[in-house]
Amino acid sequence: MAGRDRMATGSAADARASFEAGDYRRCREAALAGLAERPDEPALLRLAGLASAELDLDDAAGLLERAVALEPGDGEAWLVLGETLAGLGSLEEAGAAFRRAAELRPGDVDALVGLGHVSYAAGQADEAIASLEQAVARDPGHVGALRGLSGMYRSAGRLEEALAMARRVVEQRPRDALALMEVAELSLELGLLDEASAVFARLLEVDDEPEHEVYAYHGMIEVEVRRERWRRALDLAVDCTRVDRLGRTTDVLAFVVAQVFGEADRPSPSRAEIDEALARSRAEHRRRHAEALG
Repeated sequence: MAGRDRMATGSAADARASFEAGDYRRCREAALAGLAERPDEPALLRLAGLASAELDLDDAAGLLERAVALEPGDGEAWLVLGETLAGLGSLEEAGAAFRRAAELRPGDVDALVGLGHVSYAAGQADEAIASLEQAVARDPGHVGALRGLSGMYRSAGRLEEALAMARRVVEQRPRDALALMEVAELSLELGLLDEASAVFARLLEVDDEPEHEVYAYHGMIEVEVRRERWRRALDLAVDCTRVDRLGRTTDVLAFVVAQVFGEADRPSPSRAEIDEALARSRAEHRRRHAEALG
């Protein structure tokens, strides 16, 4: 028996080291080897389940469910199970796991944040917002809770509250392009054009992704179009064309030129078409950063 215990202990150490090193296949193999000797060892079940989840294997949830069944009072185990189930798209089961984790670990906001996100994905917006509000109350600087709450408030039409949350993310992460975009867009929607312009200009400084300068210029141009300050819009459009290798600013420039100098022989795009094009540009910019954030 002592030999089996030593083997299981060695397997757990090997599995843990492999997981921390990002070698999930080796982690899983070591954990399963240990489970062959001690099939009811929660630590090995958890490591095997986490590794399987990273490898997108079907047994991940089952392994983690066995772990929590053996240690039902372990809040961290419930949290890990919730995160894994959420990643697998099992939203109802993930929500139940996060709720249990929150009961067992009332000071840990991660369970509340996880519950907020899966509740929202399941169409339970009120519960989602309440969970994230609790998380922010307990940890005012939790970026995941602040970012999620900003998006949920925005979808609910609570724009002032959404902007307040987005500003708090920027306070925590001044170079966070996605948070800056949220502040800029919400400022546009609320008619806070000075703030919107300043934040789009800030994006021009901090967003160092290739060819993203175009998006920041488009934001500043959109502000000036809304103000009908055509000369300033023209200057920005000209500057934008210098970095726009794909011609995404051609129609915008033609429209602004027509406002400054009058229509040429060839009709320029309409205001509605330009508004739509600039909105698409913002949406594309947001999508790129959201995908990068994961």
